Amino acid sequence: MMGLRRYVARRIVYVAVLVLFIIAFNFFLFQILPFITSCPSGNTYNQCFENFYLPEVGASHNLNATLFLQNIRNHIAKDYGLNETMGVRFVLYFRNMLTFNFGYHINGGDGPVLATIQRAAPWTILLLGSSTIASFVVGIGLGVIAAAKRGKILDVSLLAVLLFVNSLPVFFLAALLQVGQFSISGVFYQPLGASIFLTTGLDYYSGIMQSLFLPFLALTLINVGSVFLTQRAVMLDVVAEDYILMARAKGLPERTVLFKHAFRNAVLPIFTAFALAIGFILSGAVITETVFGWPGLGRAIYLAVIDFDFPMEQAMFLVISLMVLLVVFIADITYGFLDPRVSTS
Repeated sequence: MMGLRRYVARRIVYVAVLVLFIIAFNFFLFQILPFITSCPSGNTYNQCFENFYLPEVGASHNLNATLFLQNIRNHIAKDYGLNETMGVRFVLYFRNMLTFNFGYHINGGDGPVLATIQRAAPWTILLLGSSTIASFVVGIGLGVIAAAKRGKILDVSLLAVLLFVNSLPVFFLAALLQVGQFSISGVFYQPLGASIFLTTGLDYYSGIMQSLFLPFLALTLINVGSVFLTQRAVMLDVVAEDYILMARAKGLPERTVLFKHAFRNAVLPIFTAFALAIGFILSGAVITETVFGWPGLGRAIYLAVIDFDFPMEQAMFLVISLMVLLVVFIADITYGFLDPRVSTS
């Protein structure tokens, strides 16, 4: 018990140090990026920096919109200390990140960055969460079966098919699925458009499920291969252990040997892979969401990159990093409980 407590304490210290490092790195990275991308000659440091962090006030805006955006610019400049020294900006940035004050999009009409994240996150969690769970359930099941039938037709067939699918670029697979969906005339799939949001009740949820079908299928097919290969490799190692041979020698049913004895000891590597996959859910599937027009965080990140929307990029870099760190921390602690050898090492 004392060893487990020390293990947890060490992990907490590691996470605290890494959180501070990530926040500091995120700050300095986006302090220099404006000058790496493009900065008109003759502009001061603050002028270049403001061009990438303050909402634009275009000539097309009416007077009220112009005044509103100008107030936002003044508010952000004060909150982030854009006219202050680097040290003051870092302190203000640290405070803003801890309070989720991510600023406004460069296009002021898009509003606060936090509002965009809150609006897009549920769509990404729906798509990535469902496809991640499905790929792990299918991949683990097929991996166990393939390990049990090693060298036979079923094992070889699964290995060949899933290796082929796993090697396909996700955008190519998405394009193939989009072409194929024309043969079913939208019965199982329809793009997520404004018309869906005008419906209510069962029609609304039915429209969402139809729009989810192809991106869900694409991500599941792309991810299931790596899960299958990991589970198959781990199971092959475990079934060669002496205690598995002993269980079979006792005459236990093969299903009991595989799932009660072998699988329980092969679950830790898969648990790590699943934890990392969950950690990256908030990053969104950038390519898949963009190809299918899915309104999640992946598409929002893509739009931020092409628009040089630094506040959105900076916020997502921090959120994704902290999410992965949190999930890895939870996985490490769970490891300590599941395997006592980890906490005493």
